[in-house]
Amino acid sequence: MRKFSVLTFSMIMVAFIIPAHAQHSSVQPKNEIEVHATYSIPSGEANFSGTTASGSTIDFARDFDFKNEFGWQARYTYRSTNGKHKIVADYLATNWERSTTLTRSFTFRGETFVANASLDGTLKLQTFRSMYSYRWGNEKLRIGPMVDMGFVKTSLALNGTTNSGTRSADGSITKFAATVGYDLDYTPTSKFNLFHNLGAIAFQGEHLFHAEGGVKVFVTKSFGAVGGYKVQRYKLKDDPNFLTIRQHGPFFGGVFRF
Repeated sequence: MRKFSVLTFSMIMVAFIIPAHAQHSSVQPKNEIEVHATYSIPSGEANFSGTTASGSTIDFARDFDFKNEFGWQARYTYRSTNGKHKIVADYLATNWERSTTLTRSFTFRGETFVANASLDGTLKLQTFRSMYSYRWGNEKLRIGPMVDMGFVKTSLALNGTTNSGTRSADGSITKFAATVGYDLDYTPTSKFNLFHNLGAIAFQGEHLFHAEGGVKVFVTKSFGAVGGYKVQRYKLKDDPNFLTIRQHGPFFGGVFRF
């Protein structure tokens, strides 16, 4: 009888422990850290002449033909246990450099860079963004509104021949930025995640837009790879100066979750 009681008790304990362990193991990590390499195709225009004259507006494609460049991005993501709340903080930086021969003359920061002369240009974009999203759905599909805020810094530095000799000039605009949009996560299994995020706003002549989508594949519970495509467009004004930058391209990297 004693052996039977011990055996019965052991079977009952096993019956409780196995489901409890399975339930615990199925809980997904709430935190993610990502590091991306970004490959960006830029375009846009800038005017730092102090006037709105069209002849002083620089076109990045026509005047510089900036080449595609690699940048980097770091991101932290937190999801609540029930999946309804998502918080993201990320930082992105990309630099483009180009040496060219000008096909026309233009004025930048009071310096007139002349046609048929050499010019070195450096274009930089830095963004810091924090996001919150409230999503509806179930354990596999979550979608809902999001709001983000942070700062965008764009800058352009030139060095070349002007009508008064070789000169350097630079201009930059840093702005607080906020957008509204939506966020989506589709997670059919613990090893696969499809995501998409979009935000936009227009205010007093400034236009902010960003969108990205991609996929994460986890080879273990904690480590995985991520890849996707990103599009950004920022028009920032510091009257009468302005700088518009558009970039798009793929990104890829690694993910650690815990």
